[in-house]
Amino acid sequence: MASVGAFERVIGKQSGPVDPVWLAEHSRRYGAVELDIGTGDGRYVLDAARADPERLVIGVDAVAENMVGSARKASASTRKGGLENAIFFRGGAEQFPGPFAGLADWVTINYPWGSLMRIVAEPDTDALRCIRKSCKLGAGLRILLNYTVILDRPYLERLGLGALVDPVDNPSLHSAYEDAGFVIQGCQVFVGDPPVRTRWGRQLVRGAARQTLSIQATAGVAGGSRWYET
Repeated sequence: MASVGAFERVIGKQSGPVDPVWLAEHSRRYGAVELDIGTGDGRYVLDAARADPERLVIGVDAVAENMVGSARKASASTRKGGLENAIFFRGGAEQFPGPFAGLADWVTINYPWGSLMRIVAEPDTDALRCIRKSCKLGAGLRILLNYTVILDRPYLERLGLGALVDPVDNPSLHSAYEDAGFVIQGCQVFVGDPPVRTRWGRQLVRGAARQTLSIQATAGVAGGSRWYET
């Protein structure tokens, strides 16, 4: 389990250590907490926070520079459009749960790339188990994957993901997630624009023929078949 020190809070161009006491107290001000892992430029976090002021939305990405603009907007005064319910942290999915242990009611992973794509699509049970530790029992998980890229085997080879099995046809997908503590409730492919606003997602999915794979799951008990609703 990664320590709190593996993460930094991002406020504009400034980054600083995580105060877990402050984070716990701040999260209790809201009815629910959402973690957006691999948040990229953080647009999704800002949109989700504006749409539901009663939800704390936390964006996490391994590259702090990606989040600078959104973090600056969120940390502005509310009079200038700031959002107290949107905060950002630098850290990788492999380092979870860190300061987020047992914090999330909802986890989103929107159009991951690189190592995060491998974690959720391969899938990597150990890394998924780390993500599961950030969830409350019964928390929801939604993953949106660029399915067009997954079907493009030569492109996957160039990305170093040539061994990736198509998740739709992977007989081990459900059991791997279950071993990590998630029970898959749905796995569907749809065509067209992404349902959420992320710059990376729109670049990847733009075009009528682009396909997205949506995986929905619930945080249950690792290795068990039972799941719990909130």
